Amino acid sequence: MFGELFHIEKILEVCERILYFLKVNILFLLSNIPVLLFFLFVGITSVREYLPFFLLCLLPVGPAFSAVLFAMNRMLHGTETSVWKDYRTGYTDEFGKKIFLAAIQMVLLWIFWTNVEFFSFQMPFLPLMIFFFLLFAGTVLMTPNLYLLASRYQMAVKDYLRGAVLLTITKPILTFGNLVAAVFVLMLLEIKAGTVVLFMASIYGFLVVFMNQKVLRLLDEQAAGAEN
Repeated sequence: MFGELFHIEKILEVCERILYFLKVNILFLLSNIPVLLFFLFVGITSVREYLPFFLLCLLPVGPAFSAVLFAMNRMLHGTETSVWKDYRTGYTDEFGKKIFLAAIQMVLLWIFWTNVEFFSFQMPFLPLMIFFFLLFAGTVLMTPNLYLLASRYQMAVKDYLRGAVLLTITKPILTFGNLVAAVFVLMLLEIKAGTVVLFMASIYGFLVVFMNQKVLRLLDEQAAGAEN
């Protein structure tokens, strides 16, 4: 009898985790209605043609992804409360800085990609094309680190950017891991889009938080040492 109760308790715990993932992902989708409307009415194939408008629609992703990472970090450590409270805290805390970070990142992406196309088609020059493409790719790759820092620490905007760049460059294995996690989620989306779309942000956020636990602990120790 006690064995059955134990199994039931474990099943209920798993169900609660799944629901937590689902609800966080739904809140993430609701926070990003502009980009969803872009995909619906303009189409993903038109991103390159309407790149500035697409990047503008992506602005809410910054605080929304920070909220996902904040919630996933709480769940990983067993300190979660309610989904709404965790997500709201991660979303609204330092909101101005998070949206400003997103704006800076979108502007950089636009500048770098514009230069990639310019040195590819308007004035072909391979070295500069490669240079700006690497800058564009680096700006994309630093996304998890940027919003992971924003979800956990209170710093100046320049410190978020500098920290994200340093982590992306000095922790290549974690950078590669973050990329693989994104590819993994996209593969799942291709295989089972109807189901995965309900969990994709939560799954990716959880993987990012899980893989970066060692770095976060080190940063926490450094922050504690600086305060003392």
